[in-house]
Amino acid sequence: MTSLFSFAFVSIPAFLLSYFVAKYLSRRMKDAGITGKDVHKKDMPEVAEMGGLSVFFSLFPILGLSILFSDPPDIRVAASIVTLILVGLVGIYDDLRGLNHRLKPTLVVLASIPVIYSLIGRTSVDIPIAGKLSVGLLYPLVAVPLAVTTSSNFTNILAGLNGLETGIGFLGTATVSLCALLKGESSIALLGFGVSSAFLGLMLLNWYPASIFPGDTGTLLSGASIAVIGLTAGVEFAAIVVSIPAAIDFSLKMQNRNPFKQRSSFGDTKIMEVGTLSPPPYPSLSHAFMVVSPIKESSLVKMLLLTEFLYCVIAVAVQLFMLG
Repeated sequence: MTSLFSFAFVSIPAFLLSYFVAKYLSRRMKDAGITGKDVHKKDMPEVAEMGGLSVFFSLFPILGLSILFSDPPDIRVAASIVTLILVGLVGIYDDLRGLNHRLKPTLVVLASIPVIYSLIGRTSVDIPIAGKLSVGLLYPLVAVPLAVTTSSNFTNILAGLNGLETGIGFLGTATVSLCALLKGESSIALLGFGVSSAFLGLMLLNWYPASIFPGDTGTLLSGASIAVIGLTAGVEFAAIVVSIPAAIDFSLKMQNRNPFKQRSSFGDTKIMEVGTLSPPPYPSLSHAFMVVSPIKESSLVKMLLLTEFLYCVIAVAVQLFMLG
């Protein structure tokens, strides 16, 4: 049985490594010209990009420590980290060179192969009230790659505000890890809390006003972490619930004729004189909050993360219900 000491011994180094790597990157990326405009500030400052590298580099010690403290050793832990490393590499390439919207999900599907292999014997999924639903080989061969790819791209789309992507990564990953622990999947929970701690380390520097952005490296890893931990621990429903805000945002944006070209078509959010945000004319979850009432970026992020937190609470409640 994994002890509290084991969780601390994995999570604390992951948090510290991610924080200090992100702090280092916030200076070096600026010097290297790898920056992005913070479009939700009046002066649109240049902010360092690719902060997700801090989470990516944290995956390697998390892998070693998780395997060391897993009792008994669990192949799913290694498979999960390998998949996350591969997803991180996709994000790194996308940040540096750019990937089209068809190739990126294809590469994420290929990155999910280690998890597919580790779950090849699983043929059912737990559904609240209904119990186990047998789906045969559709689970490892279809549900797993579809879940990893969908979750990665959901988080990649619900992005663009200081602290939002990293906050979702932290809350979502911590929640599915807690659900895994409640189910008795301590090895997967150990891994998950390590990854969520790495997101927390990055979030401290990505919080308003951000000194570094996560980039696609961070956003892809955020969604992939939620899916991978949910799948390997068998808490798929919890992973679905914590992904609902991102799914709502995705659904709203898909109503547009050119869903991946909204910014080029409609422009960025406008910053009013008093600092509140005025959204461009296309639907999204964040724009809905802006329309309801004048709101500043920092308050908007808090509202979106509160929404995410409420779904996290629902996910834990449903998991407890399923466990009886």
